[in-house]
Amino acid sequence: MVDNSTPRIKLRGHTASVLCCVSSVSSPHLVTTSSEDKSVCVFDLRTKTCLHRLQCFGSEHVVSVSLKPGKEEILYAAAGAQVYCLDLRLGPSASPLHTYNFNSEEINQVAVNHKGTFLAAADDSGEIKVINLQNHKLFKTLQGVHSNICSSAVFHPRRPWEVVSGGLDSKIVKWDFSRGRPLHVVDLASTANISNEGVGQICNPPFVHSLSVTEGDIPGEAGKLIAAARGDGGVDVFDLSFENSNAKTSSKTSGPRKKASFGNYSHGSMSTESNSEPDTQLTGRKRHLNLQNGAHASTVNHVTFARFGEQGRFLVSGGNDGFIKLWDWALEESPPSTNALSVSCKQSSPLLLNIDHKRKVNWISTTSTASENLVVADTSKIVSIYSVL
Repeated sequence: MVDNSTPRIKLRGHTASVLCCVSSVSSPHLVTTSSEDKSVCVFDLRTKTCLHRLQCFGSEHVVSVSLKPGKEEILYAAAGAQVYCLDLRLGPSASPLHTYNFNSEEINQVAVNHKGTFLAAADDSGEIKVINLQNHKLFKTLQGVHSNICSSAVFHPRRPWEVVSGGLDSKIVKWDFSRGRPLHVVDLASTANISNEGVGQICNPPFVHSLSVTEGDIPGEAGKLIAAARGDGGVDVFDLSFENSNAKTSSKTSGPRKKASFGNYSHGSMSTESNSEPDTQLTGRKRHLNLQNGAHASTVNHVTFARFGEQGRFLVSGGNDGFIKLWDWALEESPPSTNALSVSCKQSSPLLLNIDHKRKVNWISTTSTASENLVVADTSKIVSIYSVL
């Protein structure tokens, strides 16, 4: 089912493709974006206007931005191989408070830990530079595992010395960055199985284009989840311990469905994974969403856990196919019914919403508000705001 919803708001301020967008946690009406036009814009959803446009990044595209948790007027932006620190309160005339020149190649993502003390910068060399934001020095270089571009890096929400990276070598790596050592490596390519996938998933390897973790101090299982956007159109959800905590169910069609709790809600879900094909056999993987579930027909560029609804329950993904998908990722799909009495009953599916955005999606952010809660950056110069749920 395709939803032809149109954006509630279209934000204008950039002059080229918008590469990244982040919404403020403390002030959800504020959205910060970066672009190929070598600028950063700050928008106010209440007035639908651009408050500031910052252009202090030289000749490089600004590919990634991150706000400092608890002090969101401080912005970190990656342009080329540099990271810039700016105070958004100073407006468009502001000069960088700090610049960090530790990466050797172009940075793909910057992320700040929840205490605002460390920044991770993942780059084209396959390395992750961890920077101490208190003394502004390089703390550690994480290297030697990724054999290709490192596209994404996120901090573990519960363990202060762990960071997780993903790359175009199809690997997800959990690091102890205090020691600079890998703790666990997941190779998505090692178990890739194309027999039950679509054409796009046959042609594209499972490169890791984006990672997302749940935010804040969330109790229970929801506080230790990580989602991965795959190059073959799929989306994976892992337990951050990368261990199988539950036995795999042998049948989905007989007996009562198991319940799983995420935050304050529970509903029918998988114990570990609902798919039974060999492609799902990765340690700690809780769900593999593929074309059978309604996943993307080509590369998924970005995935994020939604701030709206119950924490850890909803995922939003956006891809090269121009679709934005809202997932209740742990909901087990009902098998097609052959009972005439139940034909009219609504079949459950993890895919809740399938928006035909009509443009390649570069980045997605969400807010905790009841409306205007989905922010989309795409190959156009316009930032689109949707209302979902």
